[in-house]
Amino acid sequence: SFVVSGYVILKDAIGIVENYKLDGNEFINIKYGSYRNEDDENKLSRTFRIYKIGRNPIGNLNSEYISIYFCSEILLLSEQLKISKSYSGKQIATKNDNSGIINNILIEKLQIDSKKLIDIEETYGLYDFVVPNFKPLEAISWLSTYARPKSNKVGADMLFFETKDGFSFRSLQSLFKEEPYTTFKYQIKNLSDEKLGSNETSVLSFEIIKTFDALESTNAGMYANRLISIDPLTRTHRTTNFSYEDYVKKVDTANENPVVAPSKNSLGIKQTEAYDSRLKVVFGNSNQTDLEYIKNKQGSVAKDIFIETYVPHRTAQLSLANYIRMKIVVPGDSGLTVGRTIIFNIYSLQNDETRKLDEYYSGKYIVTAVRHIIQTNGSYETIAEIAKESVNVPYVEPDYTTLSYREVIEKT
Repeated sequence: SFVVSGYVILKDAIGIVENYKLDGNEFINIKYGSYRNEDDENKLSRTFRIYKIGRNPIGNLNSEYISIYFCSEILLLSEQLKISKSYSGKQIATKNDNSGIINNILIEKLQIDSKKLIDIEETYGLYDFVVPNFKPLEAISWLSTYARPKSNKVGADMLFFETKDGFSFRSLQSLFKEEPYTTFKYQIKNLSDEKLGSNETSVLSFEIIKTFDALESTNAGMYANRLISIDPLTRTHRTTNFSYEDYVKKVDTANENPVVAPSKNSLGIKQTEAYDSRLKVVFGNSNQTDLEYIKNKQGSVAKDIFIETYVPHRTAQLSLANYIRMKIVVPGDSGLTVGRTIIFNIYSLQNDETRKLDEYYSGKYIVTAVRHIIQTNGSYETIAEIAKESVNVPYVEPDYTTLSYREVIEKT
């Protein structure tokens, strides 16, 4: 999500809501960190805006549970503002100043200290945009769909998010290539740590949220999609096809191998060639400079928005980023933040003496969501949602000679 948020639950027997006259104009200071390390550099101390109170009477008329919900101040501020402004010849984001459109919105409109823009990745291209009366965070979300990383990464996979340290605007591909923050493992308790390495942290539990879903991935356009871009000014159109099989050869991935070995359907078409599985029709302007009349008329040509690049790729990239998702519960770690990469190792279920790692579900993941849970008894756990779009070991190419294939696909 765009901002950090959370809630505190209190058992109240003194009438907190009434005595403190809570009405949504308060602030709350949150401090937490690892109790095992008093010098933990990742400890957090930060003030948030309270935006909602929940009350749940226990039943004895003497006490109740109070839920205090809080978020970053900019979330409330963004809901109170509108932006209606034109930007001409601007990058969507810049690294070291506020000349980028998103930088300008964060610093000038939301009054965020530039030191809090901790990791803004520079984008490619100059654009002419008119922000049409959007809320600031709404405008950033809209601009993110057009943004392409300047570091020659393929596609348009830029995302805006906040961590405990500040705000980031990064390409998924650049995040995938970051050095892992740490390595986690899951193993049977009576097995020696030497099996997976003594420098790894054991997870308390894990859950596989999502594995491959061929129907969902097809409908989402992850394997293949088609874009028809229409320019009403020049009365022309272009068709752009996206194929995952071609795409994966040109991009940076978290692990070495793609998540699917394409197979043919009964029409002899691979799922990476079924472009009509996801069809989008949009307005574009990439052909305008080809016409002399428009090109030579001053002020008549807007800068190319590269719609043929960002729409097909972003459609696939956002779906692909969550192709395999897990949830892990680990001992409290305030340094584990969204956007970081980790290694997660689990054993294969193959029952042999080697007890090797799972080839497809072990590997490098990106952290997509984090929740810190601190209890009154002093226990502190971190729940992280992790995802990946690639695997360590390649999947086997389909065997088109098998009897089952011929019965189903060839109908013989």
